[in-house]
Amino acid sequence: MTPSWRYFLLKAYVRFGLKIYFRKWQAVNTRNIPESGPCIFVPNHQNAFLDALLVVCGTKRNPWFIARGDVFKKPLAVKLLTFMRIKPLFRFRDGHEAMRKNDRMMNECINLLKDGECILIFGEGNHNQPWTSRELQRGFAHMAMQYTEHTGKDVNIIPIGYHYENHQGFRSRVLVNYGKPISVHEVTGSFTESREKLTRLAKVTGEELRSLILTVPHDEDYPERRDYLMNNRPHKKDMVEQLQADREVMANWKKGDQGNKSKMFSALRWLNPIYSYGKIVHLIPAGIINWVLKNKIKDDQFIGSVKVALGIFLVPINYLLLTTAFYIVTKEPLWTAGFFVSLPLSGLIAYNR
Repeated sequence: MTPSWRYFLLKAYVRFGLKIYFRKWQAVNTRNIPESGPCIFVPNHQNAFLDALLVVCGTKRNPWFIARGDVFKKPLAVKLLTFMRIKPLFRFRDGHEAMRKNDRMMNECINLLKDGECILIFGEGNHNQPWTSRELQRGFAHMAMQYTEHTGKDVNIIPIGYHYENHQGFRSRVLVNYGKPISVHEVTGSFTESREKLTRLAKVTGEELRSLILTVPHDEDYPERRDYLMNNRPHKKDMVEQLQADREVMANWKKGDQGNKSKMFSALRWLNPIYSYGKIVHLIPAGIINWVLKNKIKDDQFIGSVKVALGIFLVPINYLLLTTAFYIVTKEPLWTAGFFVSLPLSGLIAYNR
C-alpha cells in the first residue's frame, strides 16, 4: 500500500523539522533495515511519539506504527491517524469492549505484513523515564508468530535503540541505532509450545534491544543516578562514543556521589546582540510552547514531542508574520529578504546548546 503524495510531503516536512530540532541526528547500522518486504520494528520508548517519528522520518520505509487506542475516539482523529499510518492498540483500562477490537487490529497488522509492509510497535508498552528500560511485553511477539503461522514464511524483528543526549532539550543530539535482524524462525524453531516461543522471542529481542541503549536502573536511586550522569558525562562528537562514555560514567557511580555540578550558563550571553535578537524574534512561538508545556502537559515524556509538534508549525507562521510586517513597514524587498534569512540563523544561535 503506497502512501499518498500528501503523506510523503508531510514526512519530508517533519524530517526537515527534526533536523532543525536536533543539533545532531545520527542513525547507525541502517543496513539492517530491509529495503523491501515485511519486518517489525521494536524500539525502546522514552520520548512519547518523537520516538516513532525518528524511525518513520529517518528511513526509506514507511512503517505503520501502533499507538494507544484511546486517541482514536473521534471520527476526525481516526481519519487523521489513519492517514499518518497509525493503528490503535487498546489496553485493559480501556474496557472489555475496546480490548475486543485488538483482535481486529491484529488481523489488520498481519494483512499489512502479508502485503510487504513494516510495523513499528513499542515492545515495552509505554514510555519510560529517561535512560531506563523494562521487560518487553509480548504483543509484537504475538504479531510475529501469527504472521509466520498464517503464511509459513519467516519475518525479521529489527530492534532499535535510542540514546538521547537530553530528552527534552531543543538543539540536543540523538542516536538511533538499528540492531541486527532477529529471525523469528531461528529464535523459535527449537520450541513446540506457543507460550515458549513467545517468551523466547520477547527475551531475545529484549536482550538485543538493551545492548543498543543506556539502561539506568529505575529504582529508589534513579534520580541520583540520573543527576550524576548529567553532571559528569564527557562530551563526545560521535554519538556512538557518547553512548559508551555514558555507560562508563554510570558504571562508576556510587551512592551518595554527586560528582561535578552542572555548569550554569552565564547571563552575560544576553550581551551577545545576535543571541538577544534571536530570543526576541522567537518570543511568540517560544511563549506559546512554554504555556502549553506548563498548563497542558502532565507527563514529562511528552515535552520533547510537543516541542517538535508545535514548533514545526508555529515557527514558520511566526516567520511569515514578522516578514510580512517588516515589508509593510520598509517596502524594501531586498531588506525584507535579508530580515527573513536572519530569523532562522539568529534562532539557531540563540537556542543552540
